[in-house]
Amino acid sequence: MEWILAPMDGVTDFPYRNAWMEVFGPYAKMHRSVAPFVTLVPGSKVRRSHLRDLWPENNRMEVEPQILGNEAEWFLPMAEALHDMGYVSVNWNLGCPVRQVARKQRGSGLLPYPGKIADFLDKVLPSSPLALSVKVRTGYFSAQEIFPVMEVLNAYPLQYVAVHPRIGLQLYKGMADWDMLDRILPLMEHVCVYSGDIDSVAKADAFCARFPSVREIMIGRGMIADPFLPCRLSGYVFVSTEERFLFKLFVEALLRHYWRSGLPEKAVLQRQKMFWSKFSGDFVPTGAFGRIKSLDSVKEYVQVLDSLFEDKIEHGFLA
Repeated sequence: MEWILAPMDGVTDFPYRNAWMEVFGPYAKMHRSVAPFVTLVPGSKVRRSHLRDLWPENNRMEVEPQILGNEAEWFLPMAEALHDMGYVSVNWNLGCPVRQVARKQRGSGLLPYPGKIADFLDKVLPSSPLALSVKVRTGYFSAQEIFPVMEVLNAYPLQYVAVHPRIGLQLYKGMADWDMLDRILPLMEHVCVYSGDIDSVAKADAFCARFPSVREIMIGRGMIADPFLPCRLSGYVFVSTEERFLFKLFVEALLRHYWRSGLPEKAVLQRQKMFWSKFSGDFVPTGAFGRIKSLDSVKEYVQVLDSLFEDKIEHGFLA
């Protein structure tokens, strides 16, 4: 089984990916990710600054870019820019459920229009320097939308199709629909990558027992809550003292990588708060988020971290 870090906009960007690889990479059979989407932009050139998350020098993890948009004429400049940076493939986002995105017929909002999906693929594939994969939901308004979409996708030479079995209107509510995946798999003529709700070893085992033909799984929200998850899925078992020590190193690495990313201090602090709001497990110090959520500066944040862990974190990089 191959584990892939799923794209989560505003979450799994390069500072997060690098911090995770630094601390947990040696313990997990997961070194591949699909980066959060970059939006297609008008014009014949794409500014390098628009692709900062994908700069090779910024990434320690193997990364596949993901694009968001439905404008075929804007795809080729983007593909050429990514090719010039050394990328060989790109993923097309047909899964984003955010209403502001979907109302523009982007992300999962394009799924009710299989003819427009075919039109996009007709225009971009003949001239693209990159191989293409697609990440889909089962529809936007209804799961029945996936069946004509799958007929369209089967007609094109795609690297793989990643399926998140929810509809767009659900956002992340309810459970991923494995019964719908059961109906979709026999119709797929491409490699299927699964995405959705794999947040424990037990859930992964249940999925693999039911769908043995699926050999690649994306993990996202479960890994953000429990950064040890890819290690657990790879068969590593840590004692509690090891978990506390590695979690402290990870928290330190997150701060260091975001600080060095060039984000304003306020944005760096907000990212740390966001991660702490999602961390869940025995490795999390009791009451930590309650102490962190109202902090006003990185200096205060470091002071709280020092009190949460037995050893002070290394923060010389803040000077």
